Amino acid sequence: MFFQKEKDAIEHIPDNPKDKLHWDALLRGQVLTATTEKLVNYIALADQKAQAMIIINSILIPVILPWMSKPLYALPATIAIITSFLTILSAILCIYPKRRRGAKPDGSYNLLHFSDIGRMKEAEYLALFNPVYNDRELLAEEAVKDIHDVSRRIIIPKFFWIKIGYSCFFIGNLVAVAVTGLRIIAEHH
Repeated sequence: MFFQKEKDAIEHIPDNPKDKLHWDALLRGQVLTATTEKLVNYIALADQKAQAMIIINSILIPVILPWMSKPLYALPATIAIITSFLTILSAILCIYPKRRRGAKPDGSYNLLHFSDIGRMKEAEYLALFNPVYNDRELLAEEAVKDIHDVSRRIIIPKFFWIKIGYSCFFIGNLVAVAVTGLRIIAEHH
């Protein structure tokens, strides 16, 4: 039903080339908006996961500390605490904002990214941005470059550190539980 309505709406687009140009521009705008929104959601998701890892591991450390005084559990508790610290460290590295030092290797700037904008004086930024803003093709190209830049410089590193954090948490706690189990079995034999 929904797709039929969309199909009917598309069929009623006037044959005027100027109107088609407007529809094309709207479509491109929607695609860029949806892509940008998706990237923002990925960034928020990574940050939420990192915050959860920090909270969970911050709670685990004080819970585990008393077990270090018991000889049977000292090694597993140490492993679990080291695991928690490594997980917190990777989560902090995920959340910490990434900034590029200076221009891109080719000398250009991302005119839509906060770190490049903030590094320029207002007059310099306006001199670089005004020609882009007044040219639809250049503006669209700059928006696409920004999407690529955000993906490459922000989202990929965030998910790398989340993956490292989850791996540390899983493997470290698995080892701690295994060592605890082996020590309990060895003590009873």
